[in-house]
Amino acid sequence: MKKSKTLLSLLSLLLCASLMFGVFTSSAFKDTAVADVKLQGVSGKLHSLGEEILDAIYNQKEKNTAEKNINNINEKVILGGYPVGLKLYADGVIVVGTEAVDTSTGDVNTAEKAGLIIGDVIKRVNGDKVTTNGEVSQHIEKSNGDQLEFEIMRGKQLLKVNFCAEFSVSEGKYKAGLWIRDSSAGIGTVTFCTQNGLFASLGHAVCDIDTKEVLPISQGECTSVNLTGFVKGGSGVTGELCGILEGDSTGVIYDNGDIGVYGEFNSLPKANMIEIAHTDEVETGEASIFTTLENGAVTEYEIEIVNIDSDSPENKNLVIKVKDKNLINKSGGIIQGMSGSPIVQNGKLVGAVTHVFLDDPTGGYGIFAETMLAKLNSFQNSEEYKKAS
Repeated sequence: MKKSKTLLSLLSLLLCASLMFGVFTSSAFKDTAVADVKLQGVSGKLHSLGEEILDAIYNQKEKNTAEKNINNINEKVILGGYPVGLKLYADGVIVVGTEAVDTSTGDVNTAEKAGLIIGDVIKRVNGDKVTTNGEVSQHIEKSNGDQLEFEIMRGKQLLKVNFCAEFSVSEGKYKAGLWIRDSSAGIGTVTFCTQNGLFASLGHAVCDIDTKEVLPISQGECTSVNLTGFVKGGSGVTGELCGILEGDSTGVIYDNGDIGVYGEFNSLPKANMIEIAHTDEVETGEASIFTTLENGAVTEYEIEIVNIDSDSPENKNLVIKVKDKNLINKSGGIIQGMSGSPIVQNGKLVGAVTHVFLDDPTGGYGIFAETMLAKLNSFQNSEEYKKAS
């Protein structure tokens, strides 16, 4: 900064000298003293203006550097393409079905009687927090038919309902007539992992198989996967990656949302580093996906980005088409379990596979990688993450 201001002073003197030369040679020159006063004023103003310009340049440079540092957080990531086992534990107990209880006076649907519907999440029973099916069952069995207060979440609304179990004649005990679920498990594909161990996967939410709603989670863990094969997809037939979740936990899951499952690995995976492309760098044309159909074999397959639509839902901004004959011959194209498979174009990570077209498994949707990175970064800076980690 000192050198720059010294340079500025010299520049001001040169400008003054130039201006003085112009004044001395001008026909309008009348008075040396007046000219000297004016020149001193000009010199001061030039120097002041120069300082303002210099400060503005430096401030803008610092701002640009700061913005660049913000935008570049985790911009170079570890490429995914390998499967991950996902175990998600619901934030409460989900009602996934109901049935009538055979009482001495006839069949009674206790859920309908209480006003419960499929998709409701039971959070508390008589004020006690419940997180497992067993905890709800214990309250039911001990109630002897007395009224219970259920605190439930229905969408974003917190409600309280009164519930009474009925005595089953055939089973000789009080029953709720509720089918409930407290967890879910499956296979997905990792899109990328940051250099501090955070990972992004799937590009869409894990939904309950019965309610079709996003599974609200309290916690989760990831595991290694032993792939046992896959079901080939076809027109009207959804293929599926098959495997067994095994071994100890390899990390934790923090978030299950509309644009993916996010968590943190216990140790960094060994894979190539790659830069995440900004959305305006993504273009239609040739690209590749990296995915795994057999244990330990992350393979690159040729695809085409057919369309880019920033106005579509975030996990359907890209329309892709599988071009690789090897992948089409093997799996028919995109199958369940491949969600999250990274899309690479021009040496950069541009997106991830999210959905398959049911009538054509060679086609599907994708999400921008930058969108997933922004989600991961915003979550990393949240109080929720700081508390969880």
